[in-house]
Amino acid sequence: MPDAPGPRIVAAMRHALILALTLAACTADGDYPRLLPTEQALAEPALPAHATAARTDPAPLEDATAARAAALQARADALRGPVVDPGLRGRAGG
Repeated sequence: MPDAPGPRIVAAMRHALILALTLAACTADGDYPRLLPTEQALAEPALPAHATAARTDPAPLEDATAARAAALQARADALRGPVVDPGLRGRAGG
């Protein structure tokens, strides 16, 4: 009766399987992101053209954001109430 494969063989087989799956995932027609030079990847991001108004006067954007946050907070507070109203709970015997 042959012995079970050693731990080195099992590890090598796992690595070979991972390598084979990795190579199978790499196809010539795959859409891969474009690599950027280090200077470009680490550079400060440029604001898009539609964001120049927020850069010159951020108050309207901050006001709109605060209003949206308040509306969401009010909506969340309204959802914290009981799921079953007391009348239905009474009719159900609870």
